Amino acid sequence: MGSCLSVGAWGLLIWVLSSLSGQELAELDPFNVWDKAAHFLAFATGTTLLTVTLRLGTRWSWPRIALLAALAISIFGATDEWHQLYTPHRSGGDLQDWLADTLGAVTAALLTSFVYARYQRKNCPPPAGD
Repeated sequence: MGSCLSVGAWGLLIWVLSSLSGQELAELDPFNVWDKAAHFLAFATGTTLLTVTLRLGTRWSWPRIALLAALAISIFGATDEWHQLYTPHRSGGDLQDWLADTLGAVTAALLTSFVYARYQRKNCPPPAGD
C-alpha cells in the first residue's frame, strides 16, 4: 500500500511542478540544473517507484514489469507535456523533454530490474534439492 502511495505522491508532485509558471519553477532550482537532466532524474525516480510497486504487488515477470513501468511513465511524461501547453508562461509539447522523460523511464526500469534480480540471487538462494 505504501508503495502505491509513493507512486501517487510522485505523480502529484510532477503535476504540481508542471502547474507552476517558468519563473516560479526557476525559483525552486537554486542549482540551475539542466532541464533535460531534471526530466531524466524525475521520471527515472517515478519509474523506480512504479517498478518496485509492481514487483511487490504482482507476480509478473521482470521483463513485463520493466516494460509496463517504462511505458506507463513515458505516457505520463507525454500527458505532462500536454498539461504544460495549458499552463501560463510554460512551453509544453516539448519533444526533447518527453524524450528525456522516456529515457529516464527506460533506464530506471532496466536498472531497477537488474539490481533487484541480482539482489534476489545473492540473498535468496534456491531451495535445497534444486
